[in-house]
Amino acid sequence: MNEPFIRSAIPLPGVAPFPSANVLQWTDDGQVVVVTTKNIYILSPSSGTQADTSSFVKQSLPDGTLVERQGILHWLRTVIEWDAVGELRQWPIACQAEWAAVSLGSLDPCFRSVTCSPSNISVHASCVLAVLTSNLQVSLWCPAKNMLTGKWTKIEDFTDVHYYPSDAANQALFRTLQEQITSISWSLQTDFLVSPMPVVDGSLLAIGSRAGILSFVRLIRNTAAESTLRHVTSVPVSDRWIIQLAWSPWKSSCPGQCQAYVACGDPAGSIKIVEVSQVLQQNPSPFSADFGIAIECKLLDVAPSSVDGKAMTSMKWVQAHGDIPYLVFGTPGELHIWPSKPDSELTGARALALRTQRISVGSSCFAPLSGFAYNHRHDTLVASLADGSFHVVKNLSKDPALASPADEIGLTTEAMTAMVRSAFNKVEGGDALRRTDVNRVDGMTTYDGESTYTWIHEHTRPTDFDYKHDAKHTSTLIVAELWPGSTDDFVLTELVRIITNTRASTGEAPIGLLRAVWLHLQDPERVSRLRDQIVQILHQPELPDPGTALVLPAWAGELSSQVRDEFVRSLRTHLFGWDNLHRLRVKFYIAMFCKARVVPEVQNQFDGIMASVTTILRFHVLFVLMRHITAMPVHISENEVPFVLRIVAQGLEMSDLATAVQEVFVTLNGRLPSQNLDVLSADELCPACHAPVPFNDINTAVCANGHSWQRCSITSFILSTPMVRTCLGCRRKAFMPRPRAATSPNWLPIPARSWLVEDLLEAVRRCLYCGNNFVTLV
Repeated sequence: MNEPFIRSAIPLPGVAPFPSANVLQWTDDGQVVVVTTKNIYILSPSSGTQADTSSFVKQSLPDGTLVERQGILHWLRTVIEWDAVGELRQWPIACQAEWAAVSLGSLDPCFRSVTCSPSNISVHASCVLAVLTSNLQVSLWCPAKNMLTGKWTKIEDFTDVHYYPSDAANQALFRTLQEQITSISWSLQTDFLVSPMPVVDGSLLAIGSRAGILSFVRLIRNTAAESTLRHVTSVPVSDRWIIQLAWSPWKSSCPGQCQAYVACGDPAGSIKIVEVSQVLQQNPSPFSADFGIAIECKLLDVAPSSVDGKAMTSMKWVQAHGDIPYLVFGTPGELHIWPSKPDSELTGARALALRTQRISVGSSCFAPLSGFAYNHRHDTLVASLADGSFHVVKNLSKDPALASPADEIGLTTEAMTAMVRSAFNKVEGGDALRRTDVNRVDGMTTYDGESTYTWIHEHTRPTDFDYKHDAKHTSTLIVAELWPGSTDDFVLTELVRIITNTRASTGEAPIGLLRAVWLHLQDPERVSRLRDQIVQILHQPELPDPGTALVLPAWAGELSSQVRDEFVRSLRTHLFGWDNLHRLRVKFYIAMFCKARVVPEVQNQFDGIMASVTTILRFHVLFVLMRHITAMPVHISENEVPFVLRIVAQGLEMSDLATAVQEVFVTLNGRLPSQNLDVLSADELCPACHAPVPFNDINTAVCANGHSWQRCSITSFILSTPMVRTCLGCRRKAFMPRPRAATSPNWLPIPARSWLVEDLLEAVRRCLYCGNNFVTLV
């Protein structure tokens, strides 16, 4: 491979605040976040979605790129602008007696860093962004309606401080320094090895302050429409600023418990390691669905021994071979690797001296480190420097060393740097560029975990000494394949790995899980070539549905707001908390994606898979709903009967649900219009002409006069209102959940106006069929 295959080149107005691994990062929703001084760009690859082509971002691809081969990536974009941040805190007013409280970042405030939460924790089941400004403030942001192209709104400013040392000489100053945030990092979602996974957020936002205090906070949902950060605990780490934070993945030692490490770096170059342990605790509840988490933090005595006083530029934990996390970080001219466990194959810390790659006048091995990418298959780490060079470390988990030019497959420092420079030349001007043109790489990460990387560069000429104000700065997001690694075997192996290892506890949406696969299956020729192998993978049987053993105790008490909250949690737990159901939704999504890329003559293979998965999912959903209906016998009134009839009508079509259907009849004890199963009807009236609409199809409704309507994919009622949400993956539609305290008119059809339907709509925050997020298009 002599030239890089450039899949995307997107110009973005602005410049990064400084080179860092935090400038460019992926979310669990499959979106890439780019931080510039005045804007935060949130870009979504169109692969895996059915987006309108008119919404794609304009790209500056080199001439001829579109005809090289299949695989050009198109993107959707939204942005968080600096003007939306709002009022800034005046630190001199908070502590007037001390100059130490002054923040120089207040003179020209801008965005400084972003960290992404796990998916499925916002009110829209998406990620939440924690944003740090140069004014040392943190705010939380999430999408209002459409996470792909819609507005992202600020939901909260973090100002909570709970650590007050008694020996502080100046309490007012110490409090102010603790409120001034210098670093942030959000952990991955916890996996407590419990099935079904309860509705509990085990992720933590770590916040490092100017006072050297490390605080942990959690996002708590107060109501269906509001969330807030709640302080969990604080740990004094240093007497200096905490300028770098990095979380390791969670490790579960036994069901209900997990541990992780937080690495904290200060300006003097020292690193402290904090061990965080969490334990899942069940709270009393009518539905056994309410859980809490106990947390314990401990500052460890062990720390990287190779730190020599040089300031760190970037830091990250890498989960390498053997499930042992390795801390990798950069200091000027060196890359450090530290194993967290003494039983790892790597004995002790390593410091690798980087070599300058002379590609421009700005080349220097002392440039700040701007990104990491780990390749698990080859046990290789790729680190990028701000001077535009990529440095390759082989055998990371055993005997790390810089790759030599003689190493195979193109994964070498010299080959990768040459490819990155070639991509820069193609995008920015070709033959007109000289050695005085520097491709400043401000952030880098992997796209597919293999040979395709994404980075953001800025075209600079440091020898000109010309001032260019921020409005004239332009950064370019590049996605390119740098070595021939995306083989058919890699695609199939990745498919098997995702389907086998994915767990519902991560909260990651299939659109994010399958990001690497979608990149390589965009080519219809590859899909056709691998069709038989893909079908065979998707046909692998799943374990029996453990949800069929669900038994809920009957609740005869008051239907209070608290009981309804626990009812919603129980529904969500059993509809989305089982691993085998999560894998089935991933399979459905893969089959739907591949079906659209093969000729019609062979689409029936994927149709069969989708139909089989849909049948299993419908059975589970109906069974869970019947169990929850029979658990509330006293509170099923006339308002709930129309929805119960629809559940019964669908259950009668499946012989395996006969017992559950009979239990519903026994529970309701005469409250249904008829106790004869043969004459029960769930027909509706057409919203246009009021003609009868038979309930013989759960997807569409057609009345006697030919009026056709879509049905809600959650409740199966006719959709005759604009208050509708649409699935990003399969495009199914459903009613929007209605807040309990809403003062606006009820948009649900009259037969659907019941607490049971409202709670079900609130519980289902993702598509029941493909597992992806809903967006609101109107």
